Amino acid sequence: MLLSGIFPALTTPFYPDGEVYYKKIESNVERYSRTPVAGMVVLGSTGEAILLSDEERRNALKTAIAAAAPNKVMVAGTAAESAHETLRLTEYAAELGYGPGQIALAYYYETGKFLTSDPAQALDLYRKAAQQGDPLAGWLAGRIYFLAGPMHNADAARKWLKLAADQKNAFGAYYLGRLMADQDFTKAPALYKIAADQGLPQAQYFYAKALRDGRGVTQDRLTAYVWFSIAADAGYTPANTDLNALDRGSFFSMDQISAAKAQAKDLEQVVIRAVTARGCSGWDGEFDEFPTPPPPQLQRFCH
Repeated sequence: MLLSGIFPALTTPFYPDGEVYYKKIESNVERYSRTPVAGMVVLGSTGEAILLSDEERRNALKTAIAAAAPNKVMVAGTAAESAHETLRLTEYAAELGYGPGQIALAYYYETGKFLTSDPAQALDLYRKAAQQGDPLAGWLAGRIYFLAGPMHNADAARKWLKLAADQKNAFGAYYLGRLMADQDFTKAPALYKIAADQGLPQAQYFYAKALRDGRGVTQDRLTAYVWFSIAADAGYTPANTDLNALDRGSFFSMDQISAAKAQAKDLEQVVIRAVTARGCSGWDGEFDEFPTPPPPQLQRFCH
């Protein structure tokens, strides 16, 4: 499941007497399923959810996902007048198999916001969404397995992070790089580079460290200086210490340092900052060494 491509927002058909015409929803979904669209949005802005009762919303969600082809990503509109109503409808959408709903609900279980904290339930929901191929869910499930704690499992972490990294998800590649630094350090730099090229400062920093130390890659202190500079300019403060150490280490001439700084500035203009460009930025914990999950309002940008 990858949120890219065309996602038509479905209308909600009605009978003349105002009752929901569920067979028409089914017919419309089946018709869209035969087209190249990536998926469909049910009860979005054109779905007139505000005119529906809770039961009608639930029936519409159930009808649509049952009629959809397995390869289509189904997105549920679950906004309601209150947070509690929204959560209840999100829980229902997640039960039906709406992947984005599963990820949003998992976030609330993991963080304890609005719901009682339940990391095991969060992990189960992340895995269900990841099994549909969603790279965001892959790195969030892998993250739980990666971090120290009762659910730590390096093999499971590798499985789910690889799903995300294989789809060039920056966070998945970064976390997998950190895992491989302990398991097979020769594979870590290439994974860091995937995320560094997308503008993830943590990955830029650890890629620079690998270059500086020659760990898993040919040692290149000057290129390391460039990437430390890029990470520092992006706001990742640990990079400043490493930059200062290289400055004091008598490794480079003043001309080399000037050239490296100029190269960093040039590279910053061409590095693909896809994470920030898509809007996957701006939450507490984003710049932690191990980034925290993005909140639901940003998740659609982070797949």
